[in-house]
Amino acid sequence: MSRMNVLDAFDDVYLSAARPELVAGRRSSTRSLRWVHASEQLDIAPLLRGGELILMEGVYFGACSDADLVTYLDSIDAAGVVGIAVETGGTLDVIPPLLVEHAERIDFPVVHLRRRVPFVQVCESINSQLADSALRRLQMANRMSRLLSASIETDGAVDAVLDVLGVETRSSVTLRSASGDLIGQSGLVTEPSDFTTFEVPVTSVGRDVAVLTVTPGPDADIYSINAGLERAPEILSIALLSARPARVEDRLRTRFFSLLSAMNYPASDVTDHLDGVAERMGMPEHDAYLTVSVEFDDDPEAGTLQRLLSSVSPNIWCQKIGDRHVAVLGFAGHEMLDAQRPVVLSMLQATQVRIRRAGVGPGTSDRHGLRRCFGTATAVLALDLGPDDRIRDARNFALALLVESMSGESTVEKFVHEQIGPLLAHDRERHGELFATLLAYITHWGSKTETAKSLRIQRQTLYQRLDRLFDVLGPLPAGSPRFPGIATAVFLEQARRQGSTGPGG
Repeated sequence: MSRMNVLDAFDDVYLSAARPELVAGRRSSTRSLRWVHASEQLDIAPLLRGGELILMEGVYFGACSDADLVTYLDSIDAAGVVGIAVETGGTLDVIPPLLVEHAERIDFPVVHLRRRVPFVQVCESINSQLADSALRRLQMANRMSRLLSASIETDGAVDAVLDVLGVETRSSVTLRSASGDLIGQSGLVTEPSDFTTFEVPVTSVGRDVAVLTVTPGPDADIYSINAGLERAPEILSIALLSARPARVEDRLRTRFFSLLSAMNYPASDVTDHLDGVAERMGMPEHDAYLTVSVEFDDDPEAGTLQRLLSSVSPNIWCQKIGDRHVAVLGFAGHEMLDAQRPVVLSMLQATQVRIRRAGVGPGTSDRHGLRRCFGTATAVLALDLGPDDRIRDARNFALALLVESMSGESTVEKFVHEQIGPLLAHDRERHGELFATLLAYITHWGSKTETAKSLRIQRQTLYQRLDRLFDVLGPLPAGSPRFPGIATAVFLEQARRQGSTGPGG
């Protein structure tokens, strides 16, 4: 691809005379360079647009504390600067070691200029090359617009647009419907490329109707790809309107998921309309339904969630809503849903597609409960849980969701404090484990054997902890009327710890 980065700039005749050496941030040295600028100013970050390489002698580095150097690097890194080039032999004999160490830690490119050169010549030379590239980008965009506009006037306009895009970008291009069906493809790439795959939506009348994917080949041109991604979706939208008018089922599915996710509107305004759309989609009233909401690390290609879960149920409807991929699975009865729920959770856990987090709703015995089920699957994603809870069964977090829905100083917080406040204070002060012990003890219905096993401690150690626990809480004999309150407080506190509010006391 034709572009300039920090390492490419080393080839400039004026910069190469400075004998440049990259001393930190090699992994980020391929970021695109937009401009070269000379400045000694340490608070320059707010004045930058990003993409700059800053040339400097380090005039003020000698008076900087370690914290000042770290702050300087962090600020320009956050501003999108692609690197700094520091000249030695004048103001500085060496680049401050701490600056190089921190730059390596945050993967920020630092170039050592081992000979002095006129910075004005370096800036003028490289920036003129970058300006030529900007002109080339404009020319490429104009050419792409002409070719794509001409292709839409031919027979088979969708295929013609894809062919132009594949040839001009030297990439593989694929167009899929919003549900993942293949519409067309062109320019298949057989060799791998170091560059990322690009995916953009094709919209029509305010809704996504297709997804365009461009997979660069080894000799692909970034300027052509940028021009194509900017112009092709609009052209394809027009081509699809004439070649593939939106199907009734596609319009119904889009409307269904729009209503399903409309949580800001009262249920009374949405439920009847949602049920009517669901009936037209062929969703039986008394089937059982399960909703799944997934956030991926990297947005996958259209249809990924549909393909992942299609073996669980033949009745599956999928849609992308914002940055989430959502599925509704239909089952002939709640027994079948309960049998397939662990399969869904296992598939989400084991898939090779990188999932950031996923929520599986509690399920509903008929389609009238779909909105509630979806709302719960979505809400469980907002809980601040650990990395081991990526795949979340909403049924396991019922109390956490209840507590999360409450804000401010609540009755729950006061109740927990009154019932087990001394125990929580004891754990905080002594870094103890009495709360974990009581939670395990109650969860295992008072079985000391199972409690010790779950805590991975000896029975004698458990007895000692229970003695301390009851010393703190006071007597709690079998049948004590205090026990329901204590047990409820323990589970509510655990729910708080599962939610974003964190542990209380």
